[in-house]
Amino acid sequence: MKLIFKILAFLIAIVIIFLVGFFTGKSNRSYQIDSVAEKLKRKVTTPISDAVQLSGRKLVLLENPELISRIMEGGSFGNENFSIAAAQNMFSKDEDAIEDIIDKIEIHKVAPRIWFIRMPIVNCTLIETDEGLVLIDTGMKPSGPALLKAIRSVSNKPIHTIIYTHGHVDHCYGTWSLIEAGEQPQIIAHKNIINRFNRYIMLRGSIAKYMSQPEDQLPEDSADIVWPTRYFQEQLTLNIGGVEFQLKHYKGETDDQLFVWLPEQKIVLAADYYQGFLPNAGNGKRVQRDVKEWIKALKAMIELQPEMMIPSHGELVRGQQQVQENLLVLAEALEYIFTHSIKGLNAGLRKDQIYQSIELPAHLESHPILEEKYVTAKDISKMIIRQYTGWWDDIPSHWSPAPLESQSEKIVELAGGIDGLVAFSRELSGVDLTLASHFTDWAYYADPENPEVQQLVLEIYRRRILSDESVTQEMLVYLDHMAAVRERMR
Repeated sequence: MKLIFKILAFLIAIVIIFLVGFFTGKSNRSYQIDSVAEKLKRKVTTPISDAVQLSGRKLVLLENPELISRIMEGGSFGNENFSIAAAQNMFSKDEDAIEDIIDKIEIHKVAPRIWFIRMPIVNCTLIETDEGLVLIDTGMKPSGPALLKAIRSVSNKPIHTIIYTHGHVDHCYGTWSLIEAGEQPQIIAHKNIINRFNRYIMLRGSIAKYMSQPEDQLPEDSADIVWPTRYFQEQLTLNIGGVEFQLKHYKGETDDQLFVWLPEQKIVLAADYYQGFLPNAGNGKRVQRDVKEWIKALKAMIELQPEMMIPSHGELVRGQQQVQENLLVLAEALEYIFTHSIKGLNAGLRKDQIYQSIELPAHLESHPILEEKYVTAKDISKMIIRQYTGWWDDIPSHWSPAPLESQSEKIVELAGGIDGLVAFSRELSGVDLTLASHFTDWAYYADPENPEVQQLVLEIYRRRILSDESVTQEMLVYLDHMAAVRERMR
């Protein structure tokens, strides 16, 4: 029966792919679905014995192609030319990812001797000086060849300096391609990047899980990383070929993050402090963010009065007035969330009451640069609370809780059996989908091999992904859970 089910599932998947390809137009996002469908279709047209080796995630996306465009809405980080191949292979030299980025990379001259390089997910900046080229960030690992090709399309000068704004994989892993091409730049970063890179090595399995990346692609040792050649602590001023670069460090999305100020050009290279939407300051799957320092960084940029802001994600911002407004609005929003969270802690509120009660003022909630795409204001509040308190959530039974499986079994008993709990969850989902997810989880952890429970999980979390209430980070959590369940159904 299991083999028959597998065969039927893949036949259905092929039909879905055909329908998507036939009916879907070539809009900015639909071509992405077609591209993914074509690649997956090539795999499922192999013999069934090979096709069943597709990952649970790919099976879920084959069977639910509408999820792709929904997840991409925030996962693109404001960069329209999204690449699923690159997003799923950030730490590797995957050929499909490299080819996709080469096809989609763009380079734009935005000022004399300054170019804005847009790639799937992330941006880089190139500055020409009399001594050579200065490159701000190098993208993820498969970005390297595309980045080199883009640079050589505008200048044949040697790359004199690379500045890492921080140690995240999408900002500094493309360097390998430049080095292999014979470039010998100095590479500058904040000293905290050392611990960040070592953390990638020490926690490669955990990071692979929480970033949804293949574990074998993460660095195994220091030889897998292109390390900086020079470090600094708080600030560093460089004079390279007649151009002044001021590097200013503030903790934010990472503890090694910095922004770059070009005083003569009045351009700020804003790294990830500014992202064009409510920023990734409250990520439940990542190490601690520092919102208080993030606010300081924004205020420091405001004081400089830049006339252009080039972020590492999304569109650049032109004009002093527009740059000031965007930075002021973001600083105000983060400060509001921070103050609300600290006041709640000092008032002795239960932690969930603090973040559940946060609502941005109307003028902030409706501002276009504060759209909740990747995380929410509540997520940011959770991270602030986590920074200043312990792991306990203020619920007495959660200090030393019973195993989740044991709790779930008792919930099943109270529901009169697993069938009753499944039926109740489905009925509740029509009224309160979020609450229904809790009962779905209890059903799953009580009986994960039950086919009806597995189908319930796929139904409920498919709807959570498609819900307007969901943002990218939680969508990926739901997708990974669906993928794990789909694996069990083989």
